[in-house]
Amino acid sequence: MIETRKTEIRYVTSDPKKMLNMYLAKRVLKTWEESFIEEDTGETVTIERNEILFDRGTLIDQDTLAKIRFSMEADGIKEVEVSNQNRLAFENENSVLYPYIAQAQIGDKKHKFLLYATGLENTCSILKDYIELNYMFGFTLTMVKEFDSCVILTDNLKERKVDDATLEELKDTFLLNDSVTEEDEEEGDSKPNEKKFYQIETKITFTDGENEDERVQTFVVNTFNVDRAMMLITHYLKNKEEECEIQAKEKGHEFRKREIHTAIESAKPIPVGRFIPKEFSMAYME
Repeated sequence: MIETRKTEIRYVTSDPKKMLNMYLAKRVLKTWEESFIEEDTGETVTIERNEILFDRGTLIDQDTLAKIRFSMEADGIKEVEVSNQNRLAFENENSVLYPYIAQAQIGDKKHKFLLYATGLENTCSILKDYIELNYMFGFTLTMVKEFDSCVILTDNLKERKVDDATLEELKDTFLLNDSVTEEDEEEGDSKPNEKKFYQIETKITFTDGENEDERVQTFVVNTFNVDRAMMLITHYLKNKEEECEIQAKEKGHEFRKREIHTAIESAKPIPVGRFIPKEFSMAYME
């Protein structure tokens, strides 16, 4: 018979008879607390210590069963979780949000989404929740995969037009080169009031008068055109620099503020319909 989750027998027990010839489904740990005095404050600090007594996947034969029974008497082990299947692999836990791209068939139309998530299952949960709240009709998730490492920005500025002063700043802060194709520019000109998602590989140069640091970073910006996208990227980088300065001063550290210059390495529109706000995804990290 093929073994799957559907045929697994798994339970928690303190009865030695129900453990025999089963596999340990989880590690068995001996846990205790140790206290020590903090030298700086004089306060008593208690920390939890753990020691692995039996590894996950161990077959509970007569010899192992005797050791478990001894640990139940000597080490305070109350119960163990067992399975009839020897499952050794385990899914790594991830708590870092990472860009994902997904597609769903909603009614008779296909929609692509960009979002942050901690993994595939997390992506599906966020996407189902968001679609149920923002769309009608039945839907089917048809594709989910990791997206390129990037920073996702959305254009929330009230003003549609960029004033002359801002344009002058844009000329000083970045350069448009041949990597922006004519096709991209035509698409931007053909529908000037429609936002698109632009994937922009950006060369960033930080200078503080003495030192210069250069790196390339990818951004995905939902806005009207590449010029405006670069304005938003520059604004984002300057805000991050100011945040670092504030944090350094709060900790009493010296901070040398740097000038930021950006240049486009490559830029292209990508076929994404909507970005699910990062705050929506963060609700699934609790």
